[in-house]
Amino acid sequence: MDSPKYCPCCGSVLSKKYEGGKYRPACPSSGCGYLHFTNVSVGCGGVVLHDQKVLLVQRGLDPGRGSWQIPGGYVEDDEEISSAIEREIYEESGVHAKVEEVIGFRHSANLSGQSPPNLYMIFRLAHSSGTPRFDGLETINAGYFSLSEIEQKDNVQALSLWAIKLALAAKSSSGFTSQSNIFEARPGRTIFGVKI
Repeated sequence: MDSPKYCPCCGSVLSKKYEGGKYRPACPSSGCGYLHFTNVSVGCGGVVLHDQKVLLVQRGLDPGRGSWQIPGGYVEDDEEISSAIEREIYEESGVHAKVEEVIGFRHSANLSGQSPPNLYMIFRLAHSSGTPRFDGLETINAGYFSLSEIEQKDNVQALSLWAIKLALAAKSSSGFTSQSNIFEARPGRTIFGVKI
């Protein structure tokens, strides 16, 4: 992944500055102070539980066309992460679900220089309404399945299976729950922590 060449704040050509143990793109313009640390994408996936069954979708797009997974996707820059996972679940399955807690995460570092780093948060959600459906493009099948049914399916993504087992085994409210009501957070900031 290429580093930026121009300052996103003032448009100047970036130079390099030693900061935090390495040389980073930095704006040389007086008074700007922009320093580039990284471009990290944030993704989210959701284990939606309903009557001891889990919502799965079958991918319609490559990579991984035909594989079964928990619904999910990317968080937009102007979107809170809880809203993002609820939106992604609805878009991919037609199911409305409500975030209960964060149960895990995966971090992918850019060790090869070929792909941007990614943080993927995994949520446990409760079914609110809707019947699973698929759009025939992004998803080619969707439904609620028991763990034994899921384990018998071919081509279930390993991360999804791990998340499903974790969500089914962990006690409710044992993960990170929303703590945004405990203190005043900045607009757009979502805070999760262990329940106290």
